[in-house]
Amino acid sequence: MARGNGRYVLLLVSLLGTPIQAEAAGTETQDIFERHKNGIVLIRVLNISSDAKVSVGSGFVASPAGLIVTNYHVISDLVHKPDQYRAEVVRQDGTSGPLVLLNFDAIHDLAIIKTDSASSHYFELRPEPLRKGSRVFSIGTPLDLGFTIVEGTYSGLLEESLYEKVHFTGSINPGMSGGPAIIADGPVVGVNVATAGNQVSFLVPAKFVKKLLDETSVNSRLDGKTALQQLRTQLLEHQDSYMTKLMALPLPTTALNQYRLPWKIAPFLKCWGDTDRRTENLFVSTTQECFSEDHLYVSRSQASGIFSFKHDLLTTDKLNSLRFFRLYQNYFKSHQTAIRADKEDVTRFRCNSDFVMQNAMTLKAVMCLRAYKKLPGLYDAVLRAATLDKNDTGVQTTLVLAGVSYENATRFGRKYLESISWTK
Repeated sequence: MARGNGRYVLLLVSLLGTPIQAEAAGTETQDIFERHKNGIVLIRVLNISSDAKVSVGSGFVASPAGLIVTNYHVISDLVHKPDQYRAEVVRQDGTSGPLVLLNFDAIHDLAIIKTDSASSHYFELRPEPLRKGSRVFSIGTPLDLGFTIVEGTYSGLLEESLYEKVHFTGSINPGMSGGPAIIADGPVVGVNVATAGNQVSFLVPAKFVKKLLDETSVNSRLDGKTALQQLRTQLLEHQDSYMTKLMALPLPTTALNQYRLPWKIAPFLKCWGDTDRRTENLFVSTTQECFSEDHLYVSRSQASGIFSFKHDLLTTDKLNSLRFFRLYQNYFKSHQTAIRADKEDVTRFRCNSDFVMQNAMTLKAVMCLRAYKKLPGLYDAVLRAATLDKNDTGVQTTLVLAGVSYENATRFGRKYLESISWTK
């Protein structure tokens, strides 16, 4: 009886301890929010004609001079359409004021703004990474429902990403973009930027915030023309940086049936593959593809910085050569690649096609490019190619490069085709 009662007492203490610990943790989170809420702001973008709200985001004061950090995508309308939109800052106490855009870093989705009055509270930065598993608190204004705080976990830097981000295990929701992610004693370790749902969210590392703040003067101001020129420069420099690295090395390849094809060209690509053997089809299709999961936000209507390629192997033992060629040709023509942009952002695609002899192999190649209207020198490029040497087998491949120079598109496209060969 005594031993049984002892187990009962231990179980009771354990059960009673659980809500007490949860309450303590909740109290700590509340205290953190109370200490730092006056450094958080809501950012509203409004249509000038109607004065109606178009979008919302978050921001935080990051310097004694009152400079405010947010995401570039939160204020991008001020870059592209300054005559159509304006923006304002709303503080914790409900007061508001117009904001001025001082600087931005579109590659890391950051912007520096200021308003007409400084805050008595500002956040310090911690540029150094945390240990994986550290507690982090994300603050912002989800869905324009008011200021809130979310507790989560610092899960390290993304290992395969073209755009360096922190993996935050917590729920960042629309409207929290641009808010700070802090540790318990206050320093900012990252800026809320995106979510994939299911508590998989992402932060811009604080080191990029520090760099941008160091480059920003409190007296600077970006008008629409200057801002577009700065955006163009940043995108051109970024694509040239990673494309130069890709051009400097031989492209890795993998075997697919009788062919060797480009594969895992860069560490920032995720690669997948599968085979469709459904009996109702007259051919077997095997797909391999690699793509960057990130992209660069240019505007609400346009994405850039996309890098992907895909191989489709088609084989048949049910069709004669003529029927297979017709199917193969229709498959090539039906391929469509969507890169988000409106007609005010880009021109129409212009395509050139040719037959190429490469590594004792005949290819039909089509290169299509469209120009960025507001950002001259940048293009979206789609390269399609198909092998033409077999009567019952063929590979069709597609390369997509969004936001690159004409020179880099054509040079890399040529390098890509040169890496296609027969297996030995």
